[in-house]
Amino acid sequence: MITFSYEAALPPKESRSCLTRIALSQRYAERMFDVAEARSLLARLREADPNLQVFGASFHRYAFEPRISESRLRSWEHEHGVELPSAYREFLTELGNGGAGPFYGIFPLGMWDGSGRALESWVGAAGDLRAAFPHREAWNLPASRFERPEEFDSDEDEDAWNEALDAEYYSRSLLDGAFWICHHGCALRTALVVTGPERGNVWFDGRPDNSGIVPHTDAGGKHLSFGDWYLDWLERSLREVSS
Repeated sequence: MITFSYEAALPPKESRSCLTRIALSQRYAERMFDVAEARSLLARLREADPNLQVFGASFHRYAFEPRISESRLRSWEHEHGVELPSAYREFLTELGNGGAGPFYGIFPLGMWDGSGRALESWVGAAGDLRAAFPHREAWNLPASRFERPEEFDSDEDEDAWNEALDAEYYSRSLLDGAFWICHHGCALRTALVVTGPERGNVWFDGRPDNSGIVPHTDAGGKHLSFGDWYLDWLERSLREVSS
């Protein structure tokens, strides 16, 4: 069951700072997922898929990393100048700091697959978490930008063309206000938005195969929150192993 946060649970308006009011205004429409339901669905999925046939299950094995403490979570938020979306916070504190989830599972907080050899911090690779996420709809460069010249005058000119495209396409500012939480393989990833109108929603970063940055959506095109995305994975996986 999906529930909402309500104004009645918040501190009095007169006691809130300007920055607090901004954060709260972003949170009113944020959906939270039912942790008990997620735990129950995962237990059913683990039992229904003993051979780990669901994509990525052989990697995370339907297990979670140890949960993160509230004090450590608040310290991380203070360090990075953001407040994490509530559904994702609940995942980290109630289920685990990474582990079982879509594709190859959820990264531990602040980590990503980076070079592909082992998990590492994304500090220095991600954008500015305090800046608003710049997208509201699917984004990509024009198709013509990927068209290579028929020939280059030199290897140096070809290298310069590739470097210019990479600098534009992989600009860190394109993922301001978000960070990667999951990888799909082949350097494709899912990011969680933490700042701006899309706060709490998850977006697919498909730039390695030139497919741009696009929101995860339901069948009706509604942008999915972290909680909706996670529960959708559990439900779809259960249908897959039960068919």
